[in-house]
Amino acid sequence: MKISKTKYLLAVLTALVGLSLQQAQAHLLSAQQFTLASPLGSPTSENTYLINNGYLPATSQYLGKFNNDNTIENGAINIAQYVTVTMTSGSTWDISWDLTGSGFTLDGVLIKDGVEGPGNQLYRFYGVSSDEALIGSGTVTFDNPVKGISHISFFGSPGGQVPDGGTTAALLGLGLSGLAGLRAKFGRN
Repeated sequence: MKISKTKYLLAVLTALVGLSLQQAQAHLLSAQQFTLASPLGSPTSENTYLINNGYLPATSQYLGKFNNDNTIENGAINIAQYVTVTMTSGSTWDISWDLTGSGFTLDGVLIKDGVEGPGNQLYRFYGVSSDEALIGSGTVTFDNPVKGISHISFFGSPGGQVPDGGTTAALLGLGLSGLAGLRAKFGRN
């Protein structure tokens, strides 16, 4: 049984359209751990410190915070509408986000423990790659040393909604499929 070129092309285009509709899932980058002699303080102070030390871009803003006592603090957005945090243990939390419609993309998250030895405050920063910052998930942890997480703060930049390449590719594929179908029906002239 021989498949015509048109049917083959139609099958390939259909497969490409299907693949283009899948959303890329973001992931957290490798953690950067640091200690400070005293706590950073407010989320605004955390944001300023992270910007001044090159962890976040200058456009980054505090989006919101989840505490280990299950309280939530909103920043630039209603954080619980766009982010889910599951405390799997005291030292490991699973997070997922979908910032579609929020006007922000995720730049990174910061977790804090408490005191690591005399007077040292333990922090871990997780960045998110800029091309995957709209939708994603990951796990944050204090695993070396194992410590409890006291809170997680989310930081993002306004605007910059990730372009919807999936819809564009799907429409292009459907249009090309239609042209291939017309060509098959009416033949070459």
